[in-house]
Amino acid sequence: MNSYLKLALKSLLLNKVRSVLTMLGIIIGVGAVIILTSLVGGLEKQIRQTFESLGANTLFVFPGSIDNQGGGMPVNKLTYAMVDDIKIIAGVKDAAAHVELSGAALYGSKEVKNININAVDANFPEMYSIKLTEGRFFTRGEVAGGKMVVIIGPSLQTALFGTSRALGKELKIKEKRFTVIGITEAKGSSFGVDMDKAVYFPYTVAKQRFQIDKPGSILVKTVDTTVLKRVQRDIERRLLRQLNKDDFSVKSSEEGVKFFQDILGVLASALGGIAGVSLLVGGVGIMNIMFVSVTERTREIGLRKAVGANSHDILTQFLLEAIILSLVGGIFGVLFGIGVSVGMSKFIDTAVNYFFVGLSFAVSAFIGVVFGVAPAIRASRLDPIIALRYE
Repeated sequence: MNSYLKLALKSLLLNKVRSVLTMLGIIIGVGAVIILTSLVGGLEKQIRQTFESLGANTLFVFPGSIDNQGGGMPVNKLTYAMVDDIKIIAGVKDAAAHVELSGAALYGSKEVKNININAVDANFPEMYSIKLTEGRFFTRGEVAGGKMVVIIGPSLQTALFGTSRALGKELKIKEKRFTVIGITEAKGSSFGVDMDKAVYFPYTVAKQRFQIDKPGSILVKTVDTTVLKRVQRDIERRLLRQLNKDDFSVKSSEEGVKFFQDILGVLASALGGIAGVSLLVGGVGIMNIMFVSVTERTREIGLRKAVGANSHDILTQFLLEAIILSLVGGIFGVLFGIGVSVGMSKFIDTAVNYFFVGLSFAVSAFIGVVFGVAPAIRASRLDPIIALRYE
């Protein structure tokens, strides 16, 4: 076997450029699988951390039925009055409405686009574990009065105000003037959204100034986890007095994590499959190159057979060449994929899924065997006399 291996390596090294180009398809395919699945893994990690940070005693009320999303985007039938109805249920510690928008923030000639806009109640910091580094959050009185006050994230503060103090200054959000009264601590990104570019203002402003009269979701905190299931059923019964069962969903943190994990699992498989197509393309490339190699080396094959090599020897050598190309390509693909994923982790969350690393490498090795068989068989069946005469 050592002699076969040496011959295969020698042949590949004699055509370095061709060998590298042949491996490129495998490298890209394996790398793409690892990179795409690591992005999905990073998103799953963010989702889990977000839900876990809210606590196990948390319930979420969403518009539409999460368990039945076949009918397109759900019509939002939630109301702010439902938040007050939920608060009086036994076992509920607190409840808060949340409206999420997007838009731009302006201060003088400076503009920051695509900020995360949150219209919330005064209890939002306690519900979502938001802390301030400067200033304060708005009060219930300011919410009731629809005051044009806003809390901003640290990266937005830097982008608009630089090193100068932001508290007390006015900025524009969706063409409305707000006074900055607080700065949140750095939180990083969540679900691909930079939370340090977020702003928070009273939900009554969204109702009065932006004509948004329905909350996007409702967060509910129970007194502890022992009453969670009972409170969940009570919320569903209370909402069913006004809505149909397909108009809303009430989910716990654990159920929320599982729901998103199921979606991301399907997404990871789909993306991995799409990237895997390039592995097949790489396999076809190996087969084509090996056929070309057989044609170019016909006289060599005839000479080897003339001095005693049999069909098994020729088949083994050419099959080893294909396997070496796919294995080395797989190794470099793994290194490429992990390297890019680690590099991207400086900007967005990634999590390398080593199951897909192993799977993609195993597939690359399998491709070398499958797509190397036909050229190897063709080489082994060449008639030595005809091969020696080949020009």
